[in-house]
Amino acid sequence: MDSPRSLTPQPLHLRRRPRFAICTLGCKLNQSDEADLRRSLRQAGLQEVDFGSEAEVYIVNTCTVTQLADRRSRQMLRRAHRQNPQALVAAIGCYPAVNPDELHAMPEVDLVVGSIEKATVVDEILGRLAWENQAFDTDEPVEHVETRTRRMIKIQEGCRAHCTYCIIPRARGAPRNVAPAEVVRRVQEAIDEGYREVVLTGTHVGTYKWPEGDRTLRLADLLERVLDETPIERLRVTSVGPHEIDERFIALVNHPRMAPHLHMALQSGSETVLRRMKRWYNTRQFRRAVRRLREEVPDIAITTDVIVGFPGETDEEFAETCEFVREMGFAKLHVFPFSPRKDTPAAAMPDQVHPRIKERRAAALRVIGDELHAEFVGRHLGREVRVLVEQVAEQLPDGRSLWSGYTGNYLRVYVPGDPGEDLENRFVTVRAVAPHEDGVLADPPRVVEPVDGGVA
Repeated sequence: MDSPRSLTPQPLHLRRRPRFAICTLGCKLNQSDEADLRRSLRQAGLQEVDFGSEAEVYIVNTCTVTQLADRRSRQMLRRAHRQNPQALVAAIGCYPAVNPDELHAMPEVDLVVGSIEKATVVDEILGRLAWENQAFDTDEPVEHVETRTRRMIKIQEGCRAHCTYCIIPRARGAPRNVAPAEVVRRVQEAIDEGYREVVLTGTHVGTYKWPEGDRTLRLADLLERVLDETPIERLRVTSVGPHEIDERFIALVNHPRMAPHLHMALQSGSETVLRRMKRWYNTRQFRRAVRRLREEVPDIAITTDVIVGFPGETDEEFAETCEFVREMGFAKLHVFPFSPRKDTPAAAMPDQVHPRIKERRAAALRVIGDELHAEFVGRHLGREVRVLVEQVAEQLPDGRSLWSGYTGNYLRVYVPGDPGEDLENRFVTVRAVAPHEDGVLADPPRVVEPVDGGVA
């Protein structure tokens, strides 16, 4: 587990409370892991600071879904070491799970822990720290304060789909699910801490199942239980597959406290490419799921991922993807040029697409994605929308603040606030009046809900 720099690690003897900083790359599941990690470290007595600040412990929660993700992870690890060469630098997550030797070889890295072993990270870190508890200053300022708006909660991890391009089953392991009672407990814990939105996340949340008596609970059962047993004000769920969309699930998505937003990873709009990818659906199933959702949940936003330049992808297959993406009218499109991952079937496939062609196709598809997002934004202009405000996006010249947050269907809204007004973690109803940045600008007149619900 240890790198050459730390084969015989000596404890770091400190006279002050150790500071830690976390940089998380990649998916919402990583964000959930980050929330658990920072909570455990704070409970152990460490002080959290921003990643750009000096600290005694730096943790890079890595991603390895593409070669670019690997490179970004290495960059952040080196940055951490430069900020404090004496600090403990830990690489955790998917990259260490897939290529631990690459990270062990980095002189900047002290600790390498894969995804499945993440639970050991805190003990590993504490075992390498020693400080004089009597030197604690309880009035030390906290340089980084976690916002209490949206909490990621992991309900499952791992995948056995084994799509031909994907390294995640190797990085995350076999599927493991969290007991419904534990999910409910964690949601209630988030509410007690002041969070008003919870996102249920995982490697593939649509595969969630839990044995209970003579039946198996599925994702819809879990959503129903969370809604019934907690007063969470907004519940959001991450990526699901088209074959996981049934009438009961749709009914729950239409619940007033459910966020009308689903991420459904398409990956390709070409049937032949989907078969080479070994995806578990076809475009007909995907189209049917999208149509049923929009029939029952008119304001739903459906976002997606698409891989371009998959091995063997022809101009005709790429054109099929572009046509299908337009037909689906996604609210947001994430486009990724195919990145071969070592030891996956796709990396060894013939007819690898030239990088320049991949980039050209990615650029063309992103233009379509921008057009679709503009259409999504335009449908909200002149309408009243309910926003959970998260943070200040900009200070205006007249002394007001421009806050930003999201609607249930994941439209980013910019809300002007009066000087000195604190809108963080408040639900606000406003009228969308104009496109702005990546969302809409709201009119100053607004209705601000009190923290305990209802309308002010």
